Formats: sequence, C-alpha cells, structure tokens
Amino acid sequence: MRYFGPTSGRLQFQSSATADTAIHLSGQARSEYDSGGLHSFDGITAGLGISKTLQELLISLYFRWEQPWFAVVDEELFRQSLHHGGRYWSPLLHLCILAVGSRYSESTQVRSKLDDSNTAGMIFLEQAKYYLQAEVEKPSLTTIQALAIIGMFYIAIGADATGWLYHGMANRLVLDMGLNLDPAGFEETRLLSHREIQLRRQIYWTLYCHDKWSSSYTGRICSMLDSQGAVKVPEDDVDAAFDVEGTLRKTLPKLQRAMISLCRIQERMILSLWAPKPLLKDSQRSPFLKSTMLELKSWFYDLPAELRIDRPNDLPHAYTLHMMYHTARILLAKPFIMSSSKKSPNPSSREGSCETTRLALSISRESAREICTVAQKYRDVFGGFQLSPISATHCTLSACLVILDDETENLATASHKRKLSLCLTVLDELARSWHPAQHIGRNLRKLCLSATLDELLFAPEASTGSEHGEGLEVPHELGGDLIDVVNMDPPSMLATHWDLSAPVETLPLDYGFFDILNQDALDRTWEHYV
Repeated sequence: MRYFGPTSGRLQFQSSATADTAIHLSGQARSEYDSGGLHSFDGITAGLGISKTLQELLISLYFRWEQPWFAVVDEELFRQSLHHGGRYWSPLLHLCILAVGSRYSESTQVRSKLDDSNTAGMIFLEQAKYYLQAEVEKPSLTTIQALAIIGMFYIAIGADATGWLYHGMANRLVLDMGLNLDPAGFEETRLLSHREIQLRRQIYWTLYCHDKWSSSYTGRICSMLDSQGAVKVPEDDVDAAFDVEGTLRKTLPKLQRAMISLCRIQERMILSLWAPKPLLKDSQRSPFLKSTMLELKSWFYDLPAELRIDRPNDLPHAYTLHMMYHTARILLAKPFIMSSSKKSPNPSSREGSCETTRLALSISRESAREICTVAQKYRDVFGGFQLSPISATHCTLSACLVILDDETENLATASHKRKLSLCLTVLDELARSWHPAQHIGRNLRKLCLSATLDELLFAPEASTGSEHGEGLEVPHELGGDLIDVVNMDPPSMLATHWDLSAPVETLPLDYGFFDILNQDALDRTWEHYV
C-alpha cells in the first residue's frame, strides 16, 4: 500500500478499476507470502548452526527486554505468522530479531568472535543483509520493522551513524506507506483488520518516540515532528487474557502512551531550546522553563499505577521511563545553566544571578539525584542493567555530568562518591549489551580523576555488589588504560568538567570528529543565548 497526498496530482487518476486491481494484487501477494513463510524458516538459519531452541530463546529475550521499549513488532502477530504462515513474519525480520535478541544473551554461539561479546548477533545481521536489498524494492510493514531493528543493532555495537541511517530509511517508508495518517477509515472497508490498524499506529509512534530519544542521545535534530502525523495513540488491548502475559499486554499500551506524551513535550523542548535556530526569543525563555516544568510535573502525576515505581514494579521499562523523565528535566534546565555560566564563570555569582538560573540548577541537581535513586531501585529489583534498553545510558551520563558539576558540595563527600560509583556501575552493566556504554563509562572515569576521587575509582576492595551502590569494581580490561591515566600530567587530568579538550577516548566507529563539532555547537548555543 502506497500513499500519495492531494498535492501530488495523482488522485485524479484513481478509478474503481485501478482500486480493484490494487486490492487483487494485494491479496495475491499476501497469499504468496503466507504459503512461503513456514518452509523457509529452516532455510534462513540452516548454515549458521543455530538450533531452534536457541532461536526461540533469542526471540523470547527480544520480546521480554527490547520490545516493550522499542515496540515495532506485535509479538502475537509475529509468532502466529511464524508458526502458521502469515504476512507479519519474514526471513529478514526473523534474522533481525535474532540479531538484537543476541545482545541480551550470554551464549557464545551467537558471536562471530567467541572472545568478543560485541560481535553477538553479527552472524544474523550479515545474513539479513542478503534479504534486505530485495525487500526494500517491494517494502511491507515487516520491512519497516526490520530496518528499525537493524538500526538498533548498529547503535548497540557503537555505529550510531549507521544506525541513524537505517532508522532514517524506516522513517521514509513510514511516509511512503502512509503510517503517519490514521488508518481508521480502512476498518470499514475491511481492507485492514483491526489488529493491523493497531500495528500501524504502534509502529508509527514507536519510531516517533525513538526519534526523540536518539535526538537527545546524539544531540541531533528531530526528523519526525508531531505536526507531520495525524495518528491515534495505541489503544488498550481489550482481548488480553488475565494471566501474566495478558497483564503485560494490557500494560504495554499504557507504557507507549506515556512515552508519546513525554516525547511530545521533549520535542517542544528541543525545537525551542536546542535546535540550530531555537524558536524562542530571549524574553520567552524563562516563561517556557516554568510552563514546561509544570507540564512535566503534570505528566508525572498522571502516570497510571502500572507505571509507578513507589513499590517494586515487574516491568523494567517503567524504571527506564522514570529515568527518561528526569533526563528531560535536565535537558530543559541545561541551556539556562550554560548561558549563566558563559556570562559569569564565578560559581557564586552564577547561582545568585537570577531566579531562573537558580530554578534551573535546582531542577538539574534534583533530577540527577532522582536518576540515581531510580537506578538503584532497578538494580534492587532486577539485579543490574545488563538487560536494560540503551536509553538508560544517556540518562546515566546526564546524571553523572550534573553530579560532577555540582559545586554546592565537596566531591569527596560520601554522598557524591555513592552517586558517581552507582552511575559508573550502571554503565559497566549496560556495556554488556550496549558497547557505547563501555566507552562512555571509561571516559567518565577520566573526567572523575582527582585527588579526592582516587579512592572511589581505584580502590581494590571496591565491589559492584554493594546494596547501596557504594562500591565499584574496575573491569579487568580497563585496568591498563586507567593506570596510564593515573600517570598523566595533573593539569591535563583535572580539566574542567565541561571542557571537551579533556583526555577522553574517541568513541567507536562513528565519532571521529565528535569533540570538534560538539565544541562548536556548544559555542554557537552560548553565543545565541548570551
């Protein structure tokens, strides 16, 4: 199904004959796909030496840990099509799910190099590429889903630019197939089932939310704007059974609706404060801070009981959602702190310069503390962040940078040590599935280097198993690098917290000129606000 809008001039060519032909061809293609699904299941993985039992485990890992946060696939439709034949499964999508599911597995069978955990899933990705070229020429919903999942896999291995490219392809196909327009009208014509209508909405809003998360994570502009779509938010699954899985299915629409609401607020923040040409004038910025803070608080208080974490919650992604909320508050406050810092480098005069700056500092520091609190709750319930979505990486980084820049307390205090230790421990745990977390954690350790933090970072008795996050175990593979840093010249070690000339390690694959471009962007932002 393809979409052409009224400005295209093509609508005048429509007739009942062409419409009937389109319906006939769609039905024919669907029958061919239905008959070809089952017998090709064994063939696509036959040469990889991966048993069906392991494949089922990888698929289950994907739907348990990745799917609720990046919900581009309907699990029930996928499994029905997988086992009984159907159009919601394809060899390409199957391989992509196995690839990302491998990131959550400890099995060495899914690695292309047994001693390198970052190669987990590579064998499936390489196989998927053979199917991708043919499928993008005749795309379907499974093509969009596969492209989105491939993008997440590349982000997992540290290839953010490549991941951005694949997500851009998925976003283009969303427009090509009209997923940015609500398909409710098709339900009366019976061309689309109610379940597929829900799936189209689910895909659109998942990619919309991911666009906002990745925009914050990479510092790039949003490429899917709220004004470009007119799609209803996902509805509750009224058919879900009242069992454990049914309860989860009933919760997922609530999770996605909460994500959508938060991302809509975050989009306005990015366009108003962080865009290359911010939408707000200087006189509008302070009222925007207060009104958006009120909107964020209202969002938080309106969360349904299933997404609250006052008590232990069995849905791990509810904790990630809270971390994203507090990260949004930090991103809202940061421009006001940056502009104040540029005007007056003196900390005391910076904090006392105006009410807006004090409010921004208070918001930022409170949110950093809350991210640490939520992270510890997550670790208490689930044992660690090894199976967390990658979004927790940016949340943890944001909190750690605020803590490092908090000049109201001495960094040597036990409170600061616990917070920094917890942040670095979380990044170590995330690094098992998400390679960038390892490099971010390593660079944060270098930013933390000071006489007051030596005990925190290098004490041999430190351990990640502390109930309150007080300990920290330095991974063996990082030891040599950290010893080299200790022997560095002190002035170069103790660079200003926000100074990008600090001796940080270049991130993998896509980050060659990251520091230069990012420093230029910060300079431009400060010039705009000053």
